[in-house]
Amino acid sequence: MNAMTETQAVSERLIERPDGSTIHYDKLKPEKQIEHDAATGLCHAALTMSAELMRFKHQSLAEMVAARVMMFEDHGVKKGGAQGNLSLRSVCGRYLVKMTVAKHITFGPQLEAAKALIDEFMTDELGKGGSEIIHEIVTKVFRLNGKGRIDRDGILGLREHRFEDDRWTRAMDAIDEAICRDSSTTYVNFYTVDPASGAETRIPLDLAGV
Repeated sequence: MNAMTETQAVSERLIERPDGSTIHYDKLKPEKQIEHDAATGLCHAALTMSAELMRFKHQSLAEMVAARVMMFEDHGVKKGGAQGNLSLRSVCGRYLVKMTVAKHITFGPQLEAAKALIDEFMTDELGKGGSEIIHEIVTKVFRLNGKGRIDRDGILGLREHRFEDDRWTRAMDAIDEAICRDSSTTYVNFYTVDPASGAETRIPLDLAGV
């Protein structure tokens, strides 16, 4: 072993701790060496597997899109929905692949104006003996959940209610203006299918599902 190789080998045995200090592997207690080796080895393997799953996802999406294009260009067959969703099923009926595009909706600052108008309207309505049910619905959808988020679907659902009051109408207009469709996420899932019953069983590709 030459001097450079020996220096490299020594440096690789140095472990940097959270506080920035370093300790040589051989200075660790045996139980700490075992713990360090297990955690490091498993996490490195997990990172490799995660990268492989990412490559598999990209490959799967590319092949599904290519299949859709080929069916349309070569045979004039349109497959999939307008939003980009696509399902491919084997002729034997045992295998199914689904590509789903989920739109992410967020709200702009106009939502605060909508909430102020709704609060004013609901306060007057309750004072006049109005329905407490709608008041409870409104209160619930604007309340933050455990993840610090408001009820997106609940807020969008408020537009289905109709009240002959200018404040409510303006509030619903403000909600419409507040909607921001700023991103989307594409998912791909794989299924085995029971040909007899049609029951679909998702093939798990996450540790929690196996």
